[in-house]
Parts: sequence; structure tokens; C-alpha cells
Amino acid sequence: MENYKRSYGEPGYVSRGYDGLGQIKLHNKRRRRWKKVIVLLAMLLLLYLFHAPLLAAVGSALIAEDSRQQGDVIVVLMGGVPDRIVQGVELYREGLAEKIVMVRSHDFTNFKLVETLALEIPGMVDINRDIALQLGVPKQHIVILEGRADSTRDEALAVRSYLQAHELYSLLLVTSRYHSLRAKKTFEQVLGKGYRVISLPSPYDPYDPHKWWTERRQLRDVFFEYQKLLNLYVFKK
Repeated sequence: MENYKRSYGEPGYVSRGYDGLGQIKLHNKRRRRWKKVIVLLAMLLLLYLFHAPLLAAVGSALIAEDSRQQGDVIVVLMGGVPDRIVQGVELYREGLAEKIVMVRSHDFTNFKLVETLALEIPGMVDINRDIALQLGVPKQHIVILEGRADSTRDEALAVRSYLQAHELYSLLLVTSRYHSLRAKKTFEQVLGKGYRVISLPSPYDPYDPHKWWTERRQLRDVFFEYQKLLNLYVFKK
């Protein structure tokens, strides 16, 4: 009796391997695993097929562009030489505002050393002013604010003081396209209610929202721009 092998289902039966129920469980487990693999492959396929439209939407979301309209001044933010100032000059020529305003910024890696040695080195604002002059803008219509700006917020603060001092309430904001959304939000945040910020980014900016991920510099710009946007929305700075 001790050597009697009980069949599946009999009292005292002890499985020596996978019984029928175990086989079913194993089969179901494998099926679930394969379903997960198929879903993952399908997602990867969809991502591959639609990655361009998705990435283009990510790139386009950074652009804030308003319709062309009259403003009190044209504010050209530092960076993007000569793309931004050329756009500013074109808006000036169209008669949309009488003055181009720029804020002097810290353009050098060691600005303190430049000041200590009293070096006469033209900064970005000086280059932009020379470009505007070459393009026919009268010197008296170019305003340079000595803000020594380190950021877009610093530029906005300097512009706010200028607007308040001259009782002006609207500006045409010129920057690069990938920077335009954050620039507009920053100026609106700094200026507050009662001021109108019209974003007119430069069309000469090489940034391409439909191919930004294929070019190293644009890829870097988009990455850092979203990082700074997050900082703006979360920490308000």
C-alpha cells in the first residue's frame, strides 16, 4: 500500500511536478507576459510613427506670438544676434513704436574682471545698437538701460522702471521664438496688471519647432527652456 500512487483528485495525492491546474496557471502567466510585451511593442511602434508630430507639438508650445499692433516701445531682449535686433528694427520701420529699448547685460564669463581692469569691450547691447544704427534707426530712438541684467527677469525689472518713469503702458517684446513664451510670461508677471505685453518673436531665429530635436543646440535650448518655465510657474522667478 505504501507504493500505491494516488491519482490526481484522490485524497492524499501529492503532486510530484506540475499538475493540470499548475499547467493552466503557468499558461495564463505566460499569456499575460506576452500581452504586456505586445502592448509595449505597440506603444513603441506608435511612438516611432508619431514621434515627429509629438515632438513638434512640444517645440511649438514654447512659442508665443501675437498679432502685429501698436505699442509704446519695442523691447529687444539680449541674445540671438543679429536675429532679434533685426526684427526690432523692422517693427520700428513699420511705425509700430517710436523707440527701441534694450537692457545692458552681463555678457562676459568674468564681468568683474572686465570692470576691475576697466576694459572697453563692446557688449551684446553695443553690438545690437550698432546694427540698428547701420539699418537706419536714429541714435535718439535707441534707449539702452544700464541694468546689468543676468536674466530675463532682470531685463523685465529694468524695463518696468523705465515704463513707470515715462508713463508708458505697452511694449512689443522681441526675442527668439523658443524663448518667447517664457519671456512674455515673465514680463507679465513682473509688470503686473495695467501693462500690455505684445510678443513678436524674431522670424530670423534659426529655431525650428518641427525639427528642433535633430540639432544639438536647439535640443539643448528646448531642454533648458522647459526647465526654466517650470521654475517660473512653480517658484515665480
